[in-house]
Parts: sequence; C-alpha cells; structure tokens
Amino acid sequence: MIVDWETNRRFRSAAEAMGLDPDDQWVGGYVAVEWEGVRYLLSAYAGNIEGKALLEFGCNYAASSIVAATLGARVTGVDVDPAAIALAQLNAERHGIADRIRLALVTDTRTLPYEDASFDIILCISVLEYVEPDHLPAVLAEIDRVLKPGGLVIVSGTASRLAPREVHSGRWLVNYWPRALDRSLLGLAKPLQRGVNPLPILRAFRGYANLDLADRGVRWCAARAAMGQSATKLRVAQMLGRLLRPFGLSIGMAGASFSAAWGKPLGATGPKRGGATNPPRFSRGNAEPQLRAPANVPQFERKKRP
Repeated sequence: MIVDWETNRRFRSAAEAMGLDPDDQWVGGYVAVEWEGVRYLLSAYAGNIEGKALLEFGCNYAASSIVAATLGARVTGVDVDPAAIALAQLNAERHGIADRIRLALVTDTRTLPYEDASFDIILCISVLEYVEPDHLPAVLAEIDRVLKPGGLVIVSGTASRLAPREVHSGRWLVNYWPRALDRSLLGLAKPLQRGVNPLPILRAFRGYANLDLADRGVRWCAARAAMGQSATKLRVAQMLGRLLRPFGLSIGMAGASFSAAWGKPLGATGPKRGGATNPPRFSRGNAEPQLRAPANVPQFERKKRP
C-alpha cells in the first residue's frame, strides 16, 4: 500500500530515468506480485517472522524485503546494482516502511559486510542465476556464514540450467552449451543469460536439512496452492518429487525454476551471536497446512492496466 505520494512521484521519475516503466508489474507492481508469492513461502517455512532478522540477498527493487518487513521482520536487503538500491530505497519509503528495512550496496557479494550468524532467515529470490558461476561457491559460503545455526535459507524462482528452455530469455537449449561458445562461435562480448547449475547449491547446503525432503513436499505444495497453482500442476509436481526423492532431490528441483528450503543445523560450528532460532518441525503426514494472510497488515493489490 502506497502511503507517501510525493515519494511515489520520485520513484516513478527515477524508474523512468532508468528506462523502466513504473507501472510494469516487475517495477512499480513488484510488491503486489511478491505479496502473492513470498508471504506464502515465509508462512509455509518460517511461520511467524515477527522480529526475525531477515536478509534478502539480491533485493533488486526491495519488493520481497517490503513484504517481509510488512510481516514484522527486521529486514536487510543487499544488491550489487547502485541504481537498483536507489530505487529500492524509494520503494520502501513510498510504502511507509523504510524504517524497518536497511538497504546496502554490496558490489562483491563474496564478502558480505555482516558478522557471522547475523540472520534468522535468508531469501534468495530469482537471483542466484545472475551470480557469476566462478563466484557462486564463495557467495554461497558467505550466505552460510551469516546465517544463524537453526536458521532458514529459501531459494525460489531461480532459473535452472537443467531446463531445456532458459526462463528469463525464453531461449531453447542455451543452458546446454558452454559459455565459451558465446564468444568464440557467436562473437558475443557478454555471455547469454543461463540458468544456475543446481549442483553448487546442493553442495553448499549438503550439511543442512532439506525441508522439502523432510516433509515430502507438503509445505512446498501448500505455498504454491496458496499462490494459485492448479491442483493438476501440483499433482504433477508431487509425482516428479517422488521420482527425484531417491536421488536426494526435492520437489522444487525438477522444473525450469529451481526452488528449495534448507534449515541450518543447530549444532553448526561458528559464532552464535544473538542466539539461534529453532528450525521448523515437520510431520510426515499428507495434510497440507492452511496458509492465511496475517491479520492487521495492509493488502497489496496488483494494478490492472486500462
């Protein structure tokens, strides 16, 4: 909900100066989009996040950060793009929530400017595919370092390099040929967009509890059902999840976009500043939890185009 209309005017002007459409759903409407997505992920995996220290890694225009702060978290957002951080600050201000979000420009995310064990929850929403492949192991190690023992990391909406069609560009088979061919064969100075290889992510969190394996995808399905995914698509996902399970892979790892949630062990080595939160407990039952919007928070609506 926009509450500061003067800052909203500045947000729109800044977006236009960046060559963006402020009415686009991925710019000015991004908070409404994430309200119908991220809040259900947080509800399913973390429950009540009131007072939790949450890091959004790769915050872009801070849409997910605004959602998390609206739900009561103490939010920090980082991004490598100074223009994105500037627009994110205006976005938080126009929603009247800037006092609950700290935004920081971090040009090299292989070194995050935070103490060990600083955060209860880390969100990586549609971002890891933009990390240079050579940098990814170091970036994931930093995510591990700043997450508290007993904390939660959620990766979602991340284009997978296992998919035949790259999600963002829509190119077929680009995920399957080496980046070196972009320069030598196509003469491109900058590599084409590709999905992320899931294997470094799996290696980075191999000591964690894969929460989707732990509950056989119950919360993954509950979150997607709340987002409006059809029962047919969920049944297909559950079938794929059963096929993946013997290989140690979970339900969200089969599609064009990669998603999973992991809990860091309480006994993980490293400092425990601020204490550790208890990880979610899961039963092996088949009943899906009922996800409801928390009370007393504003509702964000997607703007309909005329």
